Amino acid sequence: MLDELHIRDLGVIEDVTLSLSPGLNVLTGETGAGKTIIVSALELLRGARASGPLVRQGAKIAVAEARLHPVPASAAGWVDDDDDDLVIARELASSDAGGRSRARIGGHLAPVSALRTVTAGMIELHGQQDSTRLTAATAQRDLLDRYGGEPVMSAAQSYRAAWEAFTDARRLLEQLRSAQRERARELDRLRYELDEIDAVDPAPDEEHALDAQLRRMEHAEGLMLAAREAADLLTGEGGARDALGGAVAVLRGMSGVDADLDRLHEQLERLAAETQEVGLGLGGYADGISVDPVGLEHLRVRRSAIAQLVRKYGADTREVGQYAQRARTRVEQLETDDDQERQLTAVLATLSDQVGEAALLLRQARRAAAERLEQAVGSHLEELAMAGARLDIRSTDTPPGPDGADRIDFLLSANRGEPALELGRFASGGERSRIALALRLALADADDTPVLVFDEVDAGIGGAVARQVGAKLAALARGRQVLCVTHSAQLAAHADAHFQVTKDSSDDRTRSHVRRLDREERVSELSRMLSGSTDSDVAVRHADELLTTVRSG
Repeated sequence: MLDELHIRDLGVIEDVTLSLSPGLNVLTGETGAGKTIIVSALELLRGARASGPLVRQGAKIAVAEARLHPVPASAAGWVDDDDDDLVIARELASSDAGGRSRARIGGHLAPVSALRTVTAGMIELHGQQDSTRLTAATAQRDLLDRYGGEPVMSAAQSYRAAWEAFTDARRLLEQLRSAQRERARELDRLRYELDEIDAVDPAPDEEHALDAQLRRMEHAEGLMLAAREAADLLTGEGGARDALGGAVAVLRGMSGVDADLDRLHEQLERLAAETQEVGLGLGGYADGISVDPVGLEHLRVRRSAIAQLVRKYGADTREVGQYAQRARTRVEQLETDDDQERQLTAVLATLSDQVGEAALLLRQARRAAAERLEQAVGSHLEELAMAGARLDIRSTDTPPGPDGADRIDFLLSANRGEPALELGRFASGGERSRIALALRLALADADDTPVLVFDEVDAGIGGAVARQVGAKLAALARGRQVLCVTHSAQLAAHADAHFQVTKDSSDDRTRSHVRRLDREERVSELSRMLSGSTDSDVAVRHADELLTTVRSG
């Protein structure tokens, strides 16, 4: 319950404190007295955005504070375990003081969004704009979902989960498909490059071996002639071999005479043997070399092919091989993307079926709730002097979207036998006002919000209908707290607590005041509301009779 509301320097209110009661609390007063500022203060305490110059002229900070009892479960983290109530506050700085907004919960600074969390499900406002807002299809759907309670909310939650999974998969698939052309180009390029590398298939460091072979084959004739000439000089007739052989023979005659000469003789024999061996080797080398123009051209072609790969894919054949390995890995990945696209397409089809099933369950839950809401609103409309009126809630199948696969439209048949027409296009202002009130009453019957605030929802309603509205709000206030801003004496007469908002001017300033009325003061205020004057004996008697009748009824 909202035990106390304190407002300072907000609009025309300088400093006001309201001690509210359980049951029906009404606020009355002349137009412009400041009743709307009180509702604005409650909106600020619910975390609404501050709009317009709300800070009182000359003040630096405007404050709205409320004491709630008991402590809402959503505020458990802001209070001590032994706290019986919770104080929430909103501070607005003037533009001269920086224009900042602050929130406090349990005396602690808090983000404004925390106020919305704390007051959600505890304080609910219904304003004059509700009848206009109800013309929007989204507002009608949201109202129906809320009235449907747990069955609809559970079905809606399941649907949203299925829809989010479907849209996530669809977005991923679209991303894959949008990149498909680029992936195809990359795949073609990599395959071409791998074919080019595989056609040559270079071995690591092969270019060095090829360079050596090319040098040998390009100089084959010169190498062969030089080797043969050298072989002839060593082993040919009269060559080095013969000269060494003669020297060995000369020294052999003196063998064993002098050890030093014997050593030289042995060295000379070894040199003659090595000369013979080198000569034979040179001859064999010359015989092994052939001039092969075809083979030479083949080597040149391969070396050129390897050089081309090195220019394109790396500094040497080792880096070319490493590039080829990376390209093969990327090709496998791109081919896997194609597999992923096929798999994701199949998953998307399954998720689409799940969305359809969840949408069907949500549609069924909404239609069941719509039948109950039609009956509840019809009962309220009958008591609001619209006995022949009928609310029809139409559910139309639509393509699946974030909120389901159906469109909800409220249609009104204002008189018996007339067709039901769109609420937003054909209902009059008074009819929309009563429809809005009937819907809000039905909604209040369906949930347990402890504090309800009605800001002139009786606009356009008077006489017996206003009396019925008062009776309904009084009934609604049993077991909860209702705060109603009204200009209707018939409604105000049903209040458990009646507050009058007045304003006066002094020192060139206008100030609003709020005070709770006793019975005699209520009679005076009701007579003013009935006749515009507190001096009319007829109005006073009527007001007294109205209070007596309501209390006895």
